[in-house]
Amino acid sequence: MKWMIPAAAFLFFAAEASAQWARRPDSAIPRTPDGRPNLSARAPRAPDGKPDLSGVWRPDPDPEGTPLGVEQMVFPRYMVNIAADMKMEDTPFQPWAAALFKQRLQNEGRDSPVAHCQPSGVPWINSIPIPYKIVQTPRLILILYEENTVFRQIFLDGRQPVKNPEPRWMGYSTGKWDGDALVVDTVGFNDRSWLDGMGHPHSDALHVIERFRRPDAGHLEIEITIDDPKAYTKPITYTVKSSLLPDDDLLEYFCTENEKDVQRYR
Repeated sequence: MKWMIPAAAFLFFAAEASAQWARRPDSAIPRTPDGRPNLSARAPRAPDGKPDLSGVWRPDPDPEGTPLGVEQMVFPRYMVNIAADMKMEDTPFQPWAAALFKQRLQNEGRDSPVAHCQPSGVPWINSIPIPYKIVQTPRLILILYEENTVFRQIFLDGRQPVKNPEPRWMGYSTGKWDGDALVVDTVGFNDRSWLDGMGHPHSDALHVIERFRRPDAGHLEIEITIDDPKAYTKPITYTVKSSLLPDDDLLEYFCTENEKDVQRYR
């Protein structure tokens, strides 16, 4: 069976806004002799010797993708479908999750949280083609997302994941370094977000493990493992790749001010 992608999965991710910050050279970015960003240079290191993940990033389009949606964009592969690397019938759904996924496809994505100006949540937000900014310190990493101007805190101070935390769209994240990889454990989700544009569901038992790596100055990789035994019979793992936006910054964006399309799907 082939994947049938609902049109509404793409309606709410328009092309990059025309307004931009005036570019200002970032002294932390390696440069070629002529002053251009050297994106293939060695990844920078923080003062504590760890890889420095700081910067403004945007998920890459699928190199094998085709233009989709009202803007005819090529979207990141796993923004559309976390199970893109398997056949639909091989997706390890629990029965209730399979039924809900089928219902969301039939509704053409009308019930997507982003269609109603709600957060996309973790891990979906990692693959949405809107810039995000990582701010790194030894004890805390902040990820600031242009989408709806939301944020995440990743605590690196040795604390353990909270037991029975208040459910959140973005979850509760703790991290530690494994060599040059930052490993982030996130729990404490509500069950209202989707895992991708097609509507793969999850439960309140969702546990997301992310491995952040910066192989060079201009690229970031996030290996994402979705572990939710209430919704899936086994974990699902995929990798999202992002590119640095040198000398750039985030714009303020609120869905409630910019959304003009949802009425078409009522």
